[in-house]
Amino acid sequence: MLKYSWIICFLLLAIQVSAQEPPPLSTCTDDVINTAHTLTGTYTPSNMQGFITLENDQFIENGEPYAVRGINYYPSQYPWRRFLVESDMDVIRQELTLLKEANLNSVRIFLWNEALFQCFGSGAIPNPSHFQRLDNFIQIASELDFRLIVTLNDLPDLTTYPLYDNPEHIVQQTVYIVERYRDEPAILAWDMRNEGDIDYGTHPNLQGNFDRETVLNWLNMTSQMIRVLDENHLITAGWLYDAESTAPYVDFISFHHWTNSRELAERIATIQSATDKPILLQEVGYATFGRTEQQQANALDEVLAATENAGLLGWMVWTAFDFPREATCFPSPCQSVNNQEHYFGLWRTDYTPKPAVEVIRSR
Repeated sequence: MLKYSWIICFLLLAIQVSAQEPPPLSTCTDDVINTAHTLTGTYTPSNMQGFITLENDQFIENGEPYAVRGINYYPSQYPWRRFLVESDMDVIRQELTLLKEANLNSVRIFLWNEALFQCFGSGAIPNPSHFQRLDNFIQIASELDFRLIVTLNDLPDLTTYPLYDNPEHIVQQTVYIVERYRDEPAILAWDMRNEGDIDYGTHPNLQGNFDRETVLNWLNMTSQMIRVLDENHLITAGWLYDAESTAPYVDFISFHHWTNSRELAERIATIQSATDKPILLQEVGYATFGRTEQQQANALDEVLAATENAGLLGWMVWTAFDFPREATCFPSPCQSVNNQEHYFGLWRTDYTPKPAVEVIRSR
């Protein structure tokens, strides 16, 4: 056994060094960096008029109250990691047109830095083709008169260069995104992080790897940075369970809800007792997997009515479209296990509407 002791010591030392010093990030040459910036170019804002503001606990659009009737959106064939990498703009226009015809007025999207940037060791070096997709998406949405909630820091690194340690390259990338789109009126708000409370374990089945103070300190620093960079847009953070904890750092509270309308009313009362900030129901939905399509429609009808009766800023349903199993698996070709995440859509994969679409259309 002793003859192997030096090997054991070496391995233990290597583990300690690895834990203390993460592997270096990849870098780009100056030529690659210059080419990336040249090909990405500057962003020209859309012709949409006026930024959304908050007055007397209401969103205001060009002097008039604006109630959010929204949807959380990924293209049916290009969800999650495929969204900014493979999306077809003609398909996106077709899908957003369906949403518009259902009387929806707001769309929430999700950005992940691994797709938008390259050579992380060189800072915020854009991936030109992926930023072009994002630019085009925003322009199409604005043409259809949608307001956007743009979620930053989706699918972040939580292990090697943890988001909540504020690694320099992530900060630079956030700065790049906010500065690029700060003059775009189609953007209603920046959402700093999707369900960051999961990362500190706000449910017995969701044991996070970070403590609450660390995550909220990050939220504080990030909101302060965005406010310095961008005076035009509101700020929020879409939390799952602990939404009231975001109040000091946001302009309005965003929370997610997955149970019935009675429990929704209780949750709204809890948040309202903790803060006087206005509230948005940012995610709510019911899968037609183990539930009929009519049951989905009935459940949505109840929670949306409860939201409107409570005088919230509005609601955003999860999600627009069902996802094919081969679309949720990445990288292709592959196929995901069949489960409920594929069936939250208001429309089926062939774009035929479920009964829930009429619930949305008639509100």
